[in-house]
Amino acid sequence: ILVNGQPLVLKGINYFGFETETYTPHGIWSYDLNFYLDFIKNNNFNAIRVPFSLEMVKNNPSNLNINCATNPGLCGKTALQLLDVFIDRAAERGLLIMLDNHRITPGGGISELWYNNEYPESQKFTKTHCRWNVFAIDLKNEPHDSASWGNSNAATDWNKAAERIINSLSSFLGLFFVEGIEWGNRLENVAQFPINTGNPSVNNRVVYSPHCYGPSVYDRPEFNTPDFPNNLDGIYMVKYGFIVNLTGQPVVVGEWGGRAEVGSKDMTWNQWYVEWLRSKCITNNFYWCLNPNSADTGGLLEGDWLTPIPRKINLTNRAQPNPTKFQAQNGQICITAGAFPEAHCQVGVKVTDGPGTTTTTVNAGPTTITTSAPIAPSTAVAQAPSTTTVPSSGGGGVTLSTENGSAVKQYTLRISNGSPSTVCSVHIKLNASIKDKWNLDEVSSDLYRTPSWMTIAPDAVADQA
Repeated sequence: ILVNGQPLVLKGINYFGFETETYTPHGIWSYDLNFYLDFIKNNNFNAIRVPFSLEMVKNNPSNLNINCATNPGLCGKTALQLLDVFIDRAAERGLLIMLDNHRITPGGGISELWYNNEYPESQKFTKTHCRWNVFAIDLKNEPHDSASWGNSNAATDWNKAAERIINSLSSFLGLFFVEGIEWGNRLENVAQFPINTGNPSVNNRVVYSPHCYGPSVYDRPEFNTPDFPNNLDGIYMVKYGFIVNLTGQPVVVGEWGGRAEVGSKDMTWNQWYVEWLRSKCITNNFYWCLNPNSADTGGLLEGDWLTPIPRKINLTNRAQPNPTKFQAQNGQICITAGAFPEAHCQVGVKVTDGPGTTTTTVNAGPTTITTSAPIAPSTAVAQAPSTTTVPSSGGGGVTLSTENGSAVKQYTLRISNGSPSTVCSVHIKLNASIKDKWNLDEVSSDLYRTPSWMTIAPDAVADQA
């Protein structure tokens, strides 16, 4: 997925409540909403999937379950006003928002189809949000049972409905997430019937979003075979693992997780699934969930709504350790590039080594965007394997001296901004022992960044010795 010409590295979390009978994000019946948003930010997430119900949007209730003592600015608001506050506070923390059409009514379960008699397909389900951080809409949570994927039944073919809904919402400039059938996880018919809105530029904003869970949610037959969990690769490749290579469209897992108790079969599944996502370059994801009151999975917090669960946080960090970062200040959004965890999944950066000079073409780097509108991903590009050539300590450079039998060389790092926006910082990974980093700031043992005062305009270059 590209945002302003840069690969978007997503580490998302589901935080539910608006879709329930409280019409609020859960936990604020006791504690401050800011605590939960800070927790999300401080644990390196950069996006929140926010479930809502069609009934909430239609009726916009005001009898909300909020602790006014800990949330003095929230009491008296309607559900949609509270949603606006939630989005704004997330924006202050650099957190993206995906609105998730999760349920029709808050009191019932998840509907098989995307409509019923009271809420027909023709009724649009979301109001317009002009905030920069609302980047995506999940069109329908977990179609199942009677939901189909094909071209034979307009009443049940979810893919054809998704095309119609996307076209009805085409004024929204962000991404459209389309889940599979069978509770979100079956997308094999994309091979024959990919989403096609009739508009190539709109098609480029379609993201396929499977949901996938292990034994703590439903103990499927494939979890009880002698070759578990290695047998799952073939199953998941058929369901959705093939999509990136076949269609070029991105795949972002919209829900995954589980109890993941130490030593359990569910923990075996969770650990295997994280490594599978990494190997297949499908690490953009939304973990389910923050809330401890998810009956079959639990959440990142213990039942007290305050205490983190380290083993689950470790799983999310392993799945996506270096997400893209956003910072909003003075009407500008500064984007600091993330990095996919596996080298064969990197996109957008090419580094070459020549005599005395290392040239870096930056198609994915921190940029400054001046905007009051949503960050609009104009193109959805699959995260797929590519080759990055990095300089080695043995070639190029100007030899200054020798030390312990090895040459000490000076390199000039020439950074070329190939993105459409001003670069405000660049992270550089150097495969060399650095004696004098000069103007570079050290991030870690082999990762450096350019100084904060250095900016590079589009199509310009900057040299750092």
